[in-house]
Amino acid sequence: MRCLLPATVLLAASTAPCGDFVHFIGEDIHCLFDTAPLLTLGTGALLAGGALQLESPYGNRGFMGDGFLDDCSEVCDRAFGLPLLAGAGLVWAGGAVMDDSGTEEAGQMLTEGLLLTYGATGVLKLAVGRERPDGSNSRSFPSGHAAGTACVAAIVWDRWGPGAGIPAAAVAGFTALSRITLGKHYPSDVIAGAALGLSVGLAVAHSHDDADANTPGIQPALKVYWFSDSGLGVGF
Repeated sequence: MRCLLPATVLLAASTAPCGDFVHFIGEDIHCLFDTAPLLTLGTGALLAGGALQLESPYGNRGFMGDGFLDDCSEVCDRAFGLPLLAGAGLVWAGGAVMDDSGTEEAGQMLTEGLLLTYGATGVLKLAVGRERPDGSNSRSFPSGHAAGTACVAAIVWDRWGPGAGIPAAAVAGFTALSRITLGKHYPSDVIAGAALGLSVGLAVAHSHDDADANTPGIQPALKVYWFSDSGLGVGF
C-alpha cells in the first residue's frame, strides 16, 4: 500500500493540468475560512474540549463489545485510513479514462480533500504528541480515520445528494466510534478529527461549486447555505 498510494495519486493527478489542481488546492484552503467550515471547526473544538474534561484517561476500549461490531471496526481500521486516498485517486483516474466528467471531478475533489485532511491531521499529531489509549504510539490526536471519512462524507453528499451522503455519513460515524472501541483514540480525538475532516470537505465542495457556477453550461444543484446575518437559506 505504501508504494501503491503515491503511484495512484500521481496517476490521477496526471489526468488534469497541474495548474488546475494547484489552483483548486489554493481555493480549497481559501474556502476553509468561509463561515460553514469555521463554524464546524469551532464547534468541533468546543465539543472536543468538553470531551477531554469528561473522558477516561484509559480510553473506552471494547465499549461496543465483541463479535460483529468488533469485526466491522477491524475492517474500518484497515480500509479507511490512507487507503481512502488511493481510492480517491482511482476514482479520479477512472473518471478520466471513461471520459465521465462528473466522476472525474468527484475523484479530484476527494483527492484534494483527503490530501489537505491528512496533511493537517499529520501536522497536529506530531505537534500534540498525545499517546494512544493502547499505548502503541504518540499520534492519537486527532483521529485521521475519523477525519478522512468525514471529509469523504461531506464531498459525497455534495456531489450525489443525501441518497449517497447519508450512508457515507453513517460509515463515517461508525468509523469514529470504531477508533474508540479499538483503543486507538479517545473520544476527543475522534470529535476533533471528524470536525476537521468535515470542515475540509465543506471547503472543497464550496470551491468546486463556485467554479461550476462560473462555468457556462453547468447548472449547480440546489444547495443549503449559512448566512451570518440571516441564518439558513437555499439557492442554486
